[in-house]
Amino acid sequence: MNNSTRVSLCKISRVASIAMVVILAAPYSLNAGEWKSKGSITFGEIYTDNVELDDDNKESKFISVVRPTIELEGKGRRAEMSLVGAFEFNNVGGGADSFNPRVRGDGAVELLEDFFFVEGDIYSNQTLIDPFAASGSTQLNRSDNVTTTYDYSISPYLVHRFARFADLQVRYTYDDQINKGDELSDSVRKMSAVTLNSGPDFGPLSWTLRADHQKTEFDGDGFMNQDGDNERSTASVRLGYALDRKWQLNGTLGQEWNNFQTFDDDNTDGDFWDVGLVWTPNRRTTFDFGYGKHFFGTTPRFKFSHTTRRTSLAVNYSRSITDTRSERRAASLFPGEDPFGDLIDPITGEPLFLTDNLTFRDQGIFVNELFDASLTLKGKRSDLTFFVRESKQLREDIDSDAKFTSTGIRFNRKLSSKISVTSRLSLDERENRATSESEITRFYLSIDRQLGPKTSVTLGYSFSDRDADGFGRDYKENRLNLGLTIDF
Repeated sequence: MNNSTRVSLCKISRVASIAMVVILAAPYSLNAGEWKSKGSITFGEIYTDNVELDDDNKESKFISVVRPTIELEGKGRRAEMSLVGAFEFNNVGGGADSFNPRVRGDGAVELLEDFFFVEGDIYSNQTLIDPFAASGSTQLNRSDNVTTTYDYSISPYLVHRFARFADLQVRYTYDDQINKGDELSDSVRKMSAVTLNSGPDFGPLSWTLRADHQKTEFDGDGFMNQDGDNERSTASVRLGYALDRKWQLNGTLGQEWNNFQTFDDDNTDGDFWDVGLVWTPNRRTTFDFGYGKHFFGTTPRFKFSHTTRRTSLAVNYSRSITDTRSERRAASLFPGEDPFGDLIDPITGEPLFLTDNLTFRDQGIFVNELFDASLTLKGKRSDLTFFVRESKQLREDIDSDAKFTSTGIRFNRKLSSKISVTSRLSLDERENRATSESEITRFYLSIDRQLGPKTSVTLGYSFSDRDADGFGRDYKENRLNLGLTIDF
């Protein structure tokens, strides 16, 4: 075991210890509150005809999987917490991780009534190391292109209400991100913010005064040997005015100071602004758009949502600055509700597919032009979803850019009270000016059969076809999975 791996494992152990302390301490904070809990265990067997994801070195393999899951939710008078986790054990071998945890948890506690609060969260997910190299739809392969990202944060804050005039919040956040192995650099982010929001005395007029500062430090210089450390500060004032119940005007003016490596030595300081309009004609429809400018260029944004009893349409567009660290942390792991707001089980017997928050392999800051849209049609026993997501990422620190596009269709059908079918067809396109382009077509079909009140069986088939130019390799893979899930 090399030194970097040993250090990584020590940090991961620290995250696990923090998670365990939170889980064990929660009942004492919430002993008078309401608790909900649910768990399951899935025993699975998978057959793949190409575990290496390489047509020049095809190898078939049977993979055994055991996946316990847990869901916890508690709420008391002065504390609350939620935790969803799936812990997958497997025998893929060949250097692949035999343990893949996927966890999302958060909590809050009121230590001094109406004054001092502490929030925290924990997170772990499987992350692609290099989005332009070969990868599967799940982490269960030997591509050596998947690692596990762990993240935890703690955020104490103070609040004070100045009667009906304004509300003050002073917050500090410590966020630690750890990547297993040495392919991706670990990092720590420290953030502080002071916010003063208008109170009810101002009626239809709202305002916010805000000052914040964040500093991010990486353990190493990353894959491209560039310094990813950065420091950013802003001060701003925001004004809003509700014309009536349907229309609201918003405007923001501020100053920003940034300190990070840039490719062409551009000035990263200066003023910024944004103006926008929100239109809510009814409770089912929201239209929010705006336009602004920062040091890196214009920042148009657009958000539209419309929901009826049978349809749900959501369209989002934005252009903003972010970094690879934040993008890896942004994945939605366990959706708790469908597009219609109905609660769904966040964990099922289906495989744990890799999330689509793709970004560069190394650390760095980039401008992200993101378009995301979905349309869901819901019938009595079926639902059909069309989706598209495109992320154009332009680096600020090195001369590089990338584009990640995903389009597809999802279909679910309940054949009877005990049998349901799930299918998905997608096309993933990845482009990098410096290295390669690739297209990955994926198809998945599964049938789920309820055997009893607490047992179900899932049989699935998936097909993947990767066509790559430049760096990377082509491959085709057929995969069968069979799983037995027992709830408790």
